[in-house]
Amino acid sequence: MIDSHFFAVGAAVRSTLADDGDFADLLRAFADTIPQKREAVRALHREGAVDQLRVWAHQLKGAGGGYGFPGLSEAATELEGACDAHDADRINQGVECLVDYLNRIEA
Repeated sequence: MIDSHFFAVGAAVRSTLADDGDFADLLRAFADTIPQKREAVRALHREGAVDQLRVWAHQLKGAGGGYGFPGLSEAATELEGACDAHDADRINQGVECLVDYLNRIEA
């Protein structure tokens, strides 16, 4: 179950590392890749490529932790579990939640 405090509707998301100047360039570089990540997740979902979607979710789970976005890790964990279970409804919800979170990330 996803912790809703990470998912306030429409709220911008900043990294927990955002105030650390040493991470500024890394966070900007990560933010620049979000459109590609978002499109990859959507494309895999459209194609029904559940196993590949699970791999992407797993990678995003790690990226969330590494870049200071615990909500990204949480959303990706949920999607990864949904893919493991081959639960179409949970996958649909997980993709929407993950994409919404990605859309709200600010560098």
